[in-house]
Parts: sequence; C-alpha cells; structure tokens
Amino acid sequence: MKRTSMKVLHAIASLKVAIVLLSLIAIYIVIGTLLPQHSAPEWYLERYPALGSLIISLSLDSAYGSPIFIVLIALFAINLTTCTVLSLKGQWRQMDSNYYPSFKEDEFTIDIEDQDTVHTFLKRKRFRVERGGDALRAGKFRWGVLGATITHIGLLVLFVGGTIGNMTASEDVVNLLPGNEKRFEEEGFLIRLEDFDMTFDDKGAVKQYISTVTVIDDDGTETTHELWVNNPLHHKGIGMYQASFGWTGNLRVTDTASGEIQAEGLLRSGRTYFHQSSHLTIYLYGYYPEMAIGHDQQPVSLSNREIDPHYAVVLYEFGNPVGSYIIAPGEAIPYKDLEITFTHAVAYTGLLVRSDPSYPVVLVGFLIILLGMFVSFYCYPRFIHFSSGTLRTASRRNGWVFHHSVRSALERTQTRKNKED
Repeated sequence: MKRTSMKVLHAIASLKVAIVLLSLIAIYIVIGTLLPQHSAPEWYLERYPALGSLIISLSLDSAYGSPIFIVLIALFAINLTTCTVLSLKGQWRQMDSNYYPSFKEDEFTIDIEDQDTVHTFLKRKRFRVERGGDALRAGKFRWGVLGATITHIGLLVLFVGGTIGNMTASEDVVNLLPGNEKRFEEEGFLIRLEDFDMTFDDKGAVKQYISTVTVIDDDGTETTHELWVNNPLHHKGIGMYQASFGWTGNLRVTDTASGEIQAEGLLRSGRTYFHQSSHLTIYLYGYYPEMAIGHDQQPVSLSNREIDPHYAVVLYEFGNPVGSYIIAPGEAIPYKDLEITFTHAVAYTGLLVRSDPSYPVVLVGFLIILLGMFVSFYCYPRFIHFSSGTLRTASRRNGWVFHHSVRSALERTQTRKNKED
C-alpha cells in the first residue's frame, strides 16, 4: 500500500505533468494578453464573428478568472507542492557536511602536485576543507541545493496571492465621457477622463482604444496617465483597466413652432428618454457608425469608424409604439409639435476598476522567486577532491564553468607563487 501511494505521489509530482500544466497555463496567459479582457459579450461577437461564441463560453473574455484557468493553477500548485515535499529529504541530506558527490575519474581533473597551493586556494575561496592524510576534500554553498525549493515556495506564494485576489478583490465597470469624473472616497482621490480615442486597422476593426485620465489626490496633486488594453493604471491600491467602449448620441428635442430647445443631452444606445409634457418616450435602439442593412433587413455596423453614421430610434406614446426611424446625424424626426434630432455621437470609455488586497502577497512571492533563481544560478553547490597530485571538481550545475574557473585560479596562484620563490 505504501509503495502504491509513493508511486501515485511521484506521478503527481512528475515533470511531465508539470510541463503539460504549464503549457496549458501559458496558452491561457497568451490569450489573456492578446485578447482584450472584460469587454461586453456583444463586442466579442462583433469583433470575432467565427470565435465570439467560443470565447464567451470558455470565459476567455476574463481568462485569468475563468474556471478552467483556476483549475489549472490549482493542479499545478498540487504538482509543485508534492514535488517540493518529495525532494526536501534528498536536499537536506546533501546539505550535511559529510556529504560529497562521486568524483568521476576521467572528467574534470587537474594535475597539480603542491597540496599547499590547493589548500591555500580553497581557504581563500571560503571552501570548507577536510584533511585526510594526503587527501583534501572541500565543499562550498551546500545550501544552494535549496534554490529550486525556494523558487517553488515563491510560486506557491504567488498562487496564494492569486487565490486571495479572487476571493477578496472587488471589480466594477465605470463608464466615462470626456469631462466626467469618478471619485474614490476611501482612497482619497478622483479620476477625470480628459480624452478618449480609438485607432482602427485596415479593415475598420478597433485596433486600440486609449483613455487619457487625470488623477487628482485630496492633497491637490495631479498626474495624467494614458490607459489602453494591457497598460493599466494603479493608484493607492486601485487598478484601472481599459475594458470596453460605447457610443452616446446627443439628443435634442425642439418645439417646431417656436424653435425652442426643450431638452438636450446624451443618450446611450439601448436607453430611453421620457419627454413628460408630451408623454413621449424616445428609445435609442442603436447607433451605427458605418451603417449597412443586413440580410434580415436590420441595420448593422460594418465598423466603429464614423463613415456613414445613422441612428435607429423608436418612439412610444403612453407605452405604445408609434414609429420607428433610421436617421442620419442632424436629420429630424417630426412628431406632432416636436422635432427629435440626434446631432452627433460621443464615444465613452469603460474602465474596469479593481481593488486587490493580494498585491503585497504577490510581490513577496515574486521576490522569493528572484531569490530562488539567484541561489540556483549563482550559489549552486561546489565540491573539490584532491589526492595523489590530481584535483577533481564536481558540481550539479555548470560543471564545466566551475572546473574551468578552478583551473584558471590555480594556474594564477601557482604563477604568483613561482614569482615569489
């Protein structure tokens, strides 16, 4: 039973399983980097007609919080933890002062007769030296074998930070027009959208959308930043990510007889305005920057470039539909003693606002990983054995480099000694 359990544990901790899991995690990370995140489902269906439904069903629009990604991370954490625990026993044994690896007879050897020269070199390089008659044994950086374990611990801390983030982080989508402000009372600052701009590729699809915001702290400090997809803004524990965009039409209701403007303001697609005096509801069904008529005789937008913009509008009186219209900017809809006009459209930005208390944990995990990598690559264990005029070197990593550095240092030591003699 015990033997079977160990086989299962070693299978779980195997490198093959780790490679498969890392490959799948890497795929999701690449998708999360290349694919704009947290946009509206309609945006993906329009931007990726063939793959939009798949993107939404697999939660690739929020790749890092999708159930599949979380399961992959959990499985990799189990693999890493098991691997770390199983390897600790062997690493602890190699840290013992009596441990020395096997020295190969025909590899990494140096011919040198003077034992004192070897001993002086080893002491100068801070090796722990053991004498045994005419032989010397020395070791250095035995604890460097823990480099991989330290790196694994750092990765596990990162996973813990990610779990804390998923459990405690809060998210909200804030839609802003140029000039709009959003205040964060607890953090003591506000942001103001200065400008919002979109760039397009040759086919008219949105290539990038950029929000220019000013951050104003309660002490009066002002800083200006640009946000775009994969270039977020972090301030006082709040992360702001460029997530989506949309259009608002400037609605104007005018009295036909007097020419007086009775109402004017911005109206988003899918929203209504109620004109109380006439009991008229104005519903902006949609704004189409580059309009065309689809096969079902419904308006569609070929792109978000304002080439041939039109508005689809439905009017209701006392809750009953009284007319539907497709109009160009500035074109009036006459209704009784009113004229209803959409003069122009203004794009708004959608910012994903995220508060994530796991940031310090993630930072600690990252620093532990850096420490583990430093220990692995620069503090790896080094061993030397000298007997009968032959010096042998051994190292689990960079064996040739270590051997060459010892040979060069001994040659310099011998040359210096000969000059002194």
